[in-house]
Amino acid sequence: MCRGCCEYDVIHCKCPLQGSSVGYAVPCCRNAVNECDPCIIHPGCSIFENCKRCNNGTWGPRDDFFVKGKYCAECRPGWSGGDCLTCGGVIHKRQGHLVLESYPNNAHCEWTLKVDRLFTIDLRFMMLSLEFDHSCQYDYVEVRDGESLNSRVIGRYCGNERPPPIKSTGNSLHILFISDGYKNFDGFFAIFQESSECISSPCLHDGTCIVDSSHSFHCACLAGYTGKRCEHVPDQNCGIPPKPEHGDHFLVYGPNDVLIAVQYFCYKLYKLNGTPQRTCLGNNTWSGTAPTCVKACREPKVSVLVKQRVLHPHIPSRYRQLHYVTPDDRPTQAPFTMPPLPQGFHHVYTHIEYECMSPYYQHFGSARRTCLKMGKWSGRHVSCSPVCGKLTNFDPQNPSETNWPWLAAIYRLPVAKESDMDGWQLVCSGALVNQRSVVVAAHCVTELGKLYPLDTAKIRVMLGKEYRSDLRVTKGLQRLRVSSITLHPNYDPLVLDSDVAVLKLLDKARIGEYVLPICLPDARDTVEDSRQRMVTGWSLLPDQKAGDTEKARVGRVILGDVVQCEQQYASYGVPISVSENMLCGRQGSGVEQSNICPADTGGILILPPVSSGSSLTPPHGQGSQEWKLLGLVSFGHDSLNCNPELYTVYTHVSNFVSFIEENMT
Repeated sequence: MCRGCCEYDVIHCKCPLQGSSVGYAVPCCRNAVNECDPCIIHPGCSIFENCKRCNNGTWGPRDDFFVKGKYCAECRPGWSGGDCLTCGGVIHKRQGHLVLESYPNNAHCEWTLKVDRLFTIDLRFMMLSLEFDHSCQYDYVEVRDGESLNSRVIGRYCGNERPPPIKSTGNSLHILFISDGYKNFDGFFAIFQESSECISSPCLHDGTCIVDSSHSFHCACLAGYTGKRCEHVPDQNCGIPPKPEHGDHFLVYGPNDVLIAVQYFCYKLYKLNGTPQRTCLGNNTWSGTAPTCVKACREPKVSVLVKQRVLHPHIPSRYRQLHYVTPDDRPTQAPFTMPPLPQGFHHVYTHIEYECMSPYYQHFGSARRTCLKMGKWSGRHVSCSPVCGKLTNFDPQNPSETNWPWLAAIYRLPVAKESDMDGWQLVCSGALVNQRSVVVAAHCVTELGKLYPLDTAKIRVMLGKEYRSDLRVTKGLQRLRVSSITLHPNYDPLVLDSDVAVLKLLDKARIGEYVLPICLPDARDTVEDSRQRMVTGWSLLPDQKAGDTEKARVGRVILGDVVQCEQQYASYGVPISVSENMLCGRQGSGVEQSNICPADTGGILILPPVSSGSSLTPPHGQGSQEWKLLGLVSFGHDSLNCNPELYTVYTHVSNFVSFIEENMT
């Protein structure tokens, strides 16, 4: 028998299992030694009586009745809210359940069950434990065929006897639960699921059941089968159709081994021309016309940078049996009508001509390809890649006005804001070598004397930059983020040997008039002491006189002897070690049209195109020849007023071509 409850006592609750204090609570019932204890379930009591002060919840080991203002640690199934007295709601699901456990007196709960349109609801009560009355006027569950209290009543239920399965006529049911102020029982548990006339699979012979708007159904029958449930078996006999030449067919049989359809396919190198499937009609004939198999080539895949022109098939012909072709032996037959093919396929002897979409890209592969009888294309795969080392605006008489399309400005985010580009500071110049890669001196992207690169978030690259000022925005300007920095594994920050790094860009550079990569040197680009090169870069400090019209600095360089270079530095009290990975260069006396101090720019050493009769560049206007990256400014003399006779040391890029190419993306 249930023990009495401590109606007005407030006790210190300690759960037996945990053994620790869980706060103060209004107790439920007295325990075996007549102590008020809300933390136990007492045999002989109903679930509700065992936790009366918890309403419809359960006491838990961390119950905080007085701490957070909650009545219970967890509400019993069917109840919700901070006081566990909330019930009911709208449930829109294909299937689910309703549960109401240990209901209190004077409860009122309403549910609306909904499923998708064209479906109905099947409801089954798995357990029912309510106060019994012949007319169910005290505690009861009422089910209505609709979504509100105004809908038709299906039935009212009470006591312990489960009602029969309930089925709605529409896509909703309304359920009402009422309890009076006298007795309470265990509640009820019901399950529901969406239903339709198709649940029982009424269609025969593999027909497909389809629910219509009236909640009825109709069957979509296989070819030849008829009747409301596809019950009538076809008696037609269309016979087996012939196979296509260079192909085959697959016969589709329905129930009772009735041939109802045929599917066609072609052998390798051939494509189907026509309908791939035919059905047997009631008049014992096949639908449509028989397809044919036509020899064809799948169109080669090319990038969006490639422009192609498809030429209709021409059958080649020759007038003589010789091992060479004369102009008279060109294909001369006029185009002829060919059966259609699926998109992306072409007939034999179809020609495709290719070219690049932009003059700043160069074509690789065949300019024209032909579909051959073997089902393959002649020639080589076609692609377009950015042209490297192309410079059309260079005037050897006025090199300072040149816009160098591969010159990259490298910015770093310092601790203190010392720049006009939102805190970014210009620290170096680099060279774009493809759409995603910039080559730069390693010391530009490392801390002084360190062997690890800077955080990529602290480095930015600007391309297409025409003016030194960051406030002057030009048409081709591109600000790009860096995804990774790769230092050469032999980089020595103390003597600056192997002073080279590759920056991988997060986004591709947009190639065009203002942004182009420079070519990497090869074995034929020998280093000759008497031959001049050019150095260019952005001045790290702006020229106050030039203002926002200042452009990239540029000057001519004569490569010198390594021994003389080392001796010169030693004479100024700065002994250096020049390795085989370094070049020494100076501008020399009498230098004209030079406005650069290489060591103050962190610039790049470039190799002009080779031209006979000139020690520097080809004639003005010949921009088709390649400019190449020869070196990177590594270090030079400090504060010597830019004496043109002093040597600057460059990283010899030719020694690092393999490293650069391995890290280019």
